[in-house]
Amino acid sequence: MATCETTDGETLTCLETIESVDEQNKTIVFKLFGEAMDDKYKVFKLTFEAIEKDGGSAAIKWSIEYERVSEDVRPPYGYIEFYDHLTKDVDAYIVKAEKNASNKN
Repeated sequence: MATCETTDGETLTCLETIESVDEQNKTIVFKLFGEAMDDKYKVFKLTFEAIEKDGGSAAIKWSIEYERVSEDVRPPYGYIEFYDHLTKDVDAYIVKAEKNASNKN
């Protein structure tokens, strides 16, 4: 179960499952569903892709695939902003951990 507060102030609880894992292409596809999602979207999938960079670093690409139940449903801009903030928070945490580890050496 996942709970998130979107940047437009809406708190949503939904279920998530891993639909596929592709180790060769370094991707994971998550499917979100449940009452909060099913009322608005026929399909809602998140794809997480790790892209290797020079020097052993990596970039993360999030993709959202969705199909609204009707044109009255707004596109999921709040989710896009939520995952943007989440990625920045994780990045800051990793950078801080790397600095702390290098200071101990």
